[in-house]
Amino acid sequence: MADMHTLKMTTVIKASRARVFAAWTQPEIMRLWLAPGELTSNSAEGNPVVGGTFTIPMEGMMGGRHIRGVASGVFRELVPHERIVLTWNWAGDYSPPETLITVQLREVPGGTEVQLLQEGFADAQHRGGYEAGWHSAFEKLARVA
Repeated sequence: MADMHTLKMTTVIKASRARVFAAWTQPEIMRLWLAPGELTSNSAEGNPVVGGTFTIPMEGMMGGRHIRGVASGVFRELVPHERIVLTWNWAGDYSPPETLITVQLREVPGGTEVQLLQEGFADAQHRGGYEAGWHSAFEKLARVA
């Protein structure tokens, strides 16, 4: 049985580690893929340094209803092309607790393996929503990286 407070996912993106790292840290790229499902973002702000913040307003349809909110967080650790640790907050109609995301990037044949660990979910429903969101976000990442 999976731990309801932790989510682990792995995917391979057909791009270099440098491009995938940039997609996680550069606001102009983050906005293109971190909005899951049918959500979109027209702007994003961020300062990709340890202690720097990011903000990504999002809007669109999800689960049959219109959603509007803002994802934000703080970069806790940045090891170029290898590791990113950041906090993740969502403010909108539903504002769950902050989570911590750790991303490991590893060169593999054909691209970059992305290992995601997200911790601090309130319950299984909170975790499940993010799991579905990451699947669609990773599809977008594969197109923009």
